[in-house]
Amino acid sequence: MNKSTKSIAFFLLLSSIILPILPTITVAQEENIVFKVSASALPDEWDPVVTDWYNVIYGSYAVFAVQYPIGTPAYYTAGTLGPIEDEWVGILATDWELERWPSEENSADPPFNNSGGIRTATFTLRENVTFHDGSDWNATVWKWNIDRMNIISGNYTGKCRNTDDNEAEGNLMNTIIVEDYKTYFTETWNMTKFDSPYLGLIPPDLGKEPKVTDYAYYNLGPNASLVEYPGVDDILPNNTIRNPAPYGGWDYVSAAAIHYAPYDRYPIVDYVEILENPKSGGKIKVYFNHWTTSGLAGWVNMPMLSYHSYRNSYTTRGIYGYENGVDDDRNAGPVTHMIGTGPYIYIEHDETGTPAGGYMLKNENYWNKTLLEADGWFDVDRYEVINFPTGQLGEDSKNTAMLTHAIDFAYDSMYMPLDYDAVLRNKNIRYESTGATTYKTNIVLNSINETWWAWPGYDAWRKVQYPRAGDKPAGGVPRAMRKAMGYAFNYDLMIHTALNDRAVRGGGVLGSPNIYYNDSIPLADYNVTKAREILLTTESDISGEVYTTIDVNSSYWPNPDLYNFSKMCADRSLTASSSDADWRYIADNNPIYTLNFYWDSAHEDVKSVLLTSLRNIGCTLKDKTGATNRVTTIIWDTVRIGHLTTFDGIYSLFSCGAWVMDEDLSHTSPELNLFWAHVDPDKGRWRTLGGGGITSWHYWGNFGFNFNERADYYNDRMWTSDPMERKIWINKLAHVEQTVVFPKIWCYEALGGWALWKDWEFFTVKNTGGHNTGLFGGISISFLRYVGLPEDFALIPGAPLLVTLTISAVSTLGIIYAIMRKKKLK
Repeated sequence: MNKSTKSIAFFLLLSSIILPILPTITVAQEENIVFKVSASALPDEWDPVVTDWYNVIYGSYAVFAVQYPIGTPAYYTAGTLGPIEDEWVGILATDWELERWPSEENSADPPFNNSGGIRTATFTLRENVTFHDGSDWNATVWKWNIDRMNIISGNYTGKCRNTDDNEAEGNLMNTIIVEDYKTYFTETWNMTKFDSPYLGLIPPDLGKEPKVTDYAYYNLGPNASLVEYPGVDDILPNNTIRNPAPYGGWDYVSAAAIHYAPYDRYPIVDYVEILENPKSGGKIKVYFNHWTTSGLAGWVNMPMLSYHSYRNSYTTRGIYGYENGVDDDRNAGPVTHMIGTGPYIYIEHDETGTPAGGYMLKNENYWNKTLLEADGWFDVDRYEVINFPTGQLGEDSKNTAMLTHAIDFAYDSMYMPLDYDAVLRNKNIRYESTGATTYKTNIVLNSINETWWAWPGYDAWRKVQYPRAGDKPAGGVPRAMRKAMGYAFNYDLMIHTALNDRAVRGGGVLGSPNIYYNDSIPLADYNVTKAREILLTTESDISGEVYTTIDVNSSYWPNPDLYNFSKMCADRSLTASSSDADWRYIADNNPIYTLNFYWDSAHEDVKSVLLTSLRNIGCTLKDKTGATNRVTTIIWDTVRIGHLTTFDGIYSLFSCGAWVMDEDLSHTSPELNLFWAHVDPDKGRWRTLGGGGITSWHYWGNFGFNFNERADYYNDRMWTSDPMERKIWINKLAHVEQTVVFPKIWCYEALGGWALWKDWEFFTVKNTGGHNTGLFGGISISFLRYVGLPEDFALIPGAPLLVTLTISAVSTLGIIYAIMRKKKLK
């Protein structure tokens, strides 16, 4: 009784706090129609040439301000079911025509015919489109945008900065390594003109450094004079530009030359030609160097910036910051940000506000305004973003804001979930599920033992070259153990209990939302009996030791019983008839294997399920409680600079056993992610060349070191194959990884969705993810109509809301009050 009395008293006290606020929350829209949305991301740059894309400034503002030439529908198949150009939706372009390279035999082993490569793409531009500054969208503008982004990313002028906070400049994106594609060149498609002498693994002799002509150039095209390129000082008579001082000396840490420009590389785009150049609209033709099958590669389809406003200071440099009128020292002076052609004009974002956020205003000169308004859409005058901090307080505040109508729209994401049950109970909120998200939660199992990094002599070299990665020797998880762990992991416990059914089983390499996904490819399921059988019958797992002439030269003869799990089980009296309790007893007292696993606070449930699962096969975790192996930041912060950091000051990617990661894989274009996650950056050249086989000392991508020769070959095949054939090679790559290599435990794919208050009517735009036209899970703010809520709408929508508001009540209500006060003032 006393407990109930206290609860009633608390709810009465809480109501006294809430009731004065709720009337301001539920007032009808006034003359200016405002749409308020939530976000949960850090601020960063928005300029497409320097942004990392995953930030609140690009994801919540730029997608509505700066538009793409071409859009794609939600059912887009990336050319896997027919010509890719038939699926495009015109935004700033209205028509297009693609010319393909001839299908010819290459010199691969075995040779095959390349297919589907696009040689040129001709685009017709939409007329009567203006930027926010009043300037026209035309052929000059599009050519400048493509050229600008290639000039900056390739640093063809030598003016890019190379510092930690703006490393995107000169990052060589959209340039291709000649060596990687030599065997795939054909009689017609051949880029050997960009090949230059190899620098080697030791500093070149004085006076023999590579010359300017050894580096790639960028071609401005035959009618470059139609465009101004301020800051591009040395345009050669043939309209090409080269970095005047490309060689920056020798980096003794990475044992590689410092390049300020592409070396032994070629740009994806050959050049852009203006075919028609009127004041508004026009026509351009893009010529490609690379065997691209997308037709939009090489910065061709990127958010279009105002040539009029940005060309003078930002043709050779990126645009930084997001505060209008502020003189950021990385810019040439104060900047007005996001001058594009979109339906909304960016005004401000204040990350120091309480809460952080900003707003945009309707573009009254938007090129599609008349048609949208004639159909009853484009109602929103003011679009506001509330940037909630990640973590429990931010999550609680976002839920409170959504349930009290302080905001109109919110995503339901795995890292900042909505109170799903409370939202569903509210009759005035519409919830739409988007199904499994493209983010996949995986446990990466370090496979470094199957690479040359594990050889003692070369691992010792690694510890000298990458001292910040720790001095522990390379150490991974043997293949048989990786396979056993894949079958031992309790996916049912993870999904149904830990995640309350707000996820589905992980779909393996590709993930179930991917257009290339094939559910017939085997995937380890929850089968403890099979997991134990793998360990009981593995007498010699030599997958962890690569025997080549290098081993002989190094006198490297590891103990053949090193990974004899059958013997380990027998030594512990474990058999196929041993009970669950027997296996768990061994795990707790004399484990067969101890996994050095790292996780962050967002994946505590993954660690708990993994520990429970491993105990069922006589294994355990090095750290069961989080005393040493729970990292203080997010896992990705460590992994993305893996050779320059450690998880705990001791163990790094090279030396630990496993870690958990949320990996994003685009549902239409997984190729780059597959390369980074599953392909040997040395393309396996070390496997067959004996003692001289190490062709590169670099650590690039493939964070789990799961190198496989067949995977490398399938990866190369997919890049030079038509999309309809590409799915064959992508699925073969997935088959190898899921049935041979077992580099990861594919835990789950979180279910996503969004919530929208019903005082808004909407038109679902069939478009991918939002980056091409600015969408929220299929809703564009250009296709919203304000209709108001029913007259009987309750100011306090029942007990479930009160229950929700009890969580961090004072802090969350303070934030909500600030949101509503801000709304009234502005």
